[in-house]
Amino acid sequence: DLFSFVILVMLMIVSPGANQILVLQSGMVLGHKAAIYNVLGITSSMLIHGAITGMGIALVIVKSPSLYYLIKMLGVGYIAYLAIASIYNAYQLHNKSRSQKSKIADEVDAETNFTSFSKGFTSNILNIQTLIVFLSIFPQFMNPEQGLFGQSLFLTLIFVGLLICWYALLIALIFKIRRYLIQPAIQFRIKAVTGSLLLFMAAKMLLK
Repeated sequence: DLFSFVILVMLMIVSPGANQILVLQSGMVLGHKAAIYNVLGITSSMLIHGAITGMGIALVIVKSPSLYYLIKMLGVGYIAYLAIASIYNAYQLHNKSRSQKSKIADEVDAETNFTSFSKGFTSNILNIQTLIVFLSIFPQFMNPEQGLFGQSLFLTLIFVGLLICWYALLIALIFKIRRYLIQPAIQFRIKAVTGSLLLFMAAKMLLK
């Protein structure tokens, strides 16, 4: 059962999503440090999702239409905000001279560790689909006759461990090629494409 859980979780982790796009964008535009703090934020929120699932709070949220809709709309709104901000920044880069582009890139690179962390944390903690995944997958690998909170925490730690391994691989690959991505013209395209993908993910979350 544990092996099946690992395989299932890995398939979910490697599937493209808003978190993965955010980490890729941060790594390619801001550098590996920003991407690492994104991942720290994502994994921290995963631990919270696992805790509230084990305590039964997640089930209450999913069964409450008003609360479910509120969290869903907050999550969609935040991803849309990140998308629009990225597209707008790409537009700025596109319309400035080369020297001004470099200046804007330097300003963007000044993003704090807290900001990078909060982006990852907020985008995932408000993702109602993460709660649904926890509620639909975790019970299949839990024994109802034993402590649910402990089992949920154990499965969450496995989930987080696999998540960190996957993102560590992605960040390492980005680190290898980032020196080819720092030109303003390429940065513009990265922001435009990843911003558009985030907007698509926001729309997809809204329609689910």
